[in-house]
Amino acid sequence: MKGRVINLNGGVYKVLLEDGSIIDVKARGKLRAEKVYEANTKSLSKKKTPTIVKSSPKVGDIVVIENDMIDHFEPRKNSLIRPDIANVDQIILVFATKEPDFSYYLLDLFVINIVKNNITPVIVITKIDKLTDSELKELKGNMKYYEELGYKVFYVNNKSGEGREDVLSCLPDKISILSGQTGAGKSSLVNTLIPGFTLRTQEISDALGRGKHTTREISLYQFMGGLLGDTPGFSKLEAALLGLTKDDLNDLFIEFKGHKCRFSDCNHLENSKDCGVREAVKNGEILKSRYESYVKLYNELKNK
Repeated sequence: MKGRVINLNGGVYKVLLEDGSIIDVKARGKLRAEKVYEANTKSLSKKKTPTIVKSSPKVGDIVVIENDMIDHFEPRKNSLIRPDIANVDQIILVFATKEPDFSYYLLDLFVINIVKNNITPVIVITKIDKLTDSELKELKGNMKYYEELGYKVFYVNNKSGEGREDVLSCLPDKISILSGQTGAGKSSLVNTLIPGFTLRTQEISDALGRGKHTTREISLYQFMGGLLGDTPGFSKLEAALLGLTKDDLNDLFIEFKGHKCRFSDCNHLENSKDCGVREAVKNGEILKSRYESYVKLYNELKNK
């Protein structure tokens, strides 16, 4: 039998079979992640550090089941580390205007990570009711830049349902995953998209100034001829953990390609001479916050 993993919890895989039925199975030992302990060669200590080996199935994988166990999974068309999922068509990036505050840096980090893995990003901005008319106009002005880069951007008020139809329009027959900042309203958005489909939501933690995690695991649900999933949120994220390198950045910030620099290996930082990218930032051709995200990422990855 063949099917798609739609949930993983405690080593038990929930698999949607080709006939539409759902079963719970475990994976054969050859697929289970194992810890191999090796001596720490960077110090004189005899302490051993674990290294995870073997690739085990993840949510989204197409698996082959033999004798009531997952025998193997088919080659992936894409695979992400955060969220830990495979074979998706698009990721719906959910970012709030406030509570938590909107972060261009986290948005850019996630967008380039998704693009690197050949997945389509869709940006959904929630809690638009928390902005004044002038604040919302300014935000939409900046986000127009992302639309010009080819990314879909939608605005949603989960309380009134405004923007619901816009998001629904991109979901039919797609495997879509919601991801974004903790407290941005991913679970609330699912409730808005699918009335009656209740996912537990929680209030923002005022003491921390960021949201509490409401989703603990990744699950896919059948919806509009495709699959829709919610994922655990994040409050911060490191580029190196996503497998990014500073050499990736020039290609992933796709608007940089249209601006020529004096030197082919230009890193576009303050000490760069005759840099076309920095000149474009000054002229307003490249969004300043996008360039600031690039610089922060470059320095972070360089130091790593």
